[in-house]
Amino acid sequence: MKLNLRSVDLNLLTIFDAIMSCGQMSKAATQLHMTQPAASHALKRLRQTFNDELFIRTRQGMKPTARATEIAPAIREVLAKIIDTLDVGNIFEPRESDRIFKIAFGRYGELNLLPQLLNKVQEFDTDIRIHSHTDDQQTGIDLVRDGIIDFCYDFIPPEDKRLDFCPFRNEEIVVIARKNHPRIKTEISLSQFFSEKHIVMTFGNDRRELLEKFMAEQGGKRQILTEVNQYLAVPTVVMQTDGIALVPRGMAEFKLYKDELTILPMPLALPSLPTYLIWHGANNQDKGHHWLKQLILECS
Repeated sequence: MKLNLRSVDLNLLTIFDAIMSCGQMSKAATQLHMTQPAASHALKRLRQTFNDELFIRTRQGMKPTARATEIAPAIREVLAKIIDTLDVGNIFEPRESDRIFKIAFGRYGELNLLPQLLNKVQEFDTDIRIHSHTDDQQTGIDLVRDGIIDFCYDFIPPEDKRLDFCPFRNEEIVVIARKNHPRIKTEISLSQFFSEKHIVMTFGNDRRELLEKFMAEQGGKRQILTEVNQYLAVPTVVMQTDGIALVPRGMAEFKLYKDELTILPMPLALPSLPTYLIWHGANNQDKGHHWLKQLILECS
């Protein structure tokens, strides 16, 4: 038996989406220009409608249930289509917007991509905010799929057909060593590359295995000096030890590091890594989302 839509208050969907996006009841209420008691009452009605708790209060905010995570992308898509239908012919005016966009910038994107994007946004004299979202617990792709963030970056395009993506930039991988390294000056041979100790990032095992397999095909295996949990720690540790590391050139040339590092071309035939910008297809009709996407691509 189909649900009778006349028995459902469709305005509740905007409240669901706001709580999902903000992660906190107070922020969701502020975003919707509601009082917090009114938002809490709306959540109670949502729970009755879906016969599920939907959000659980924790110290970190409102944690979505499995059911809420499942329906969030579909609800966002429906709301985007309704907005687009009612907003035909209108353009997005950033100077009149106070939207909050959430982006997972990846391991080092906060260093250079975030400042570039903020400068571009502020050219419009707007109250729009960009929140850099951590992807420690979930991958950026998972966060986009679940409607928690607007964009993420990855070296691998998503397989989920609900997600859209486009090329962002190619990342050249270089070798870094500290200035005045006792053995490394202006170049590094293949044999020296494998004889030196390496500082590496602890990231997904699948990608680590692919890299190690590639190096084995080149005739060697890296000797590991240490593994670090934060990408920004890699050049910092390199600057203070005799360890070397592989990093994207954009990171190696960042102004806080470049004067303390020797940047060397890879002695391996490692191709540059393509980076992709990824978003949920449900946002393709969202004019504000499209506006920000164009600004992001200008930073590539």
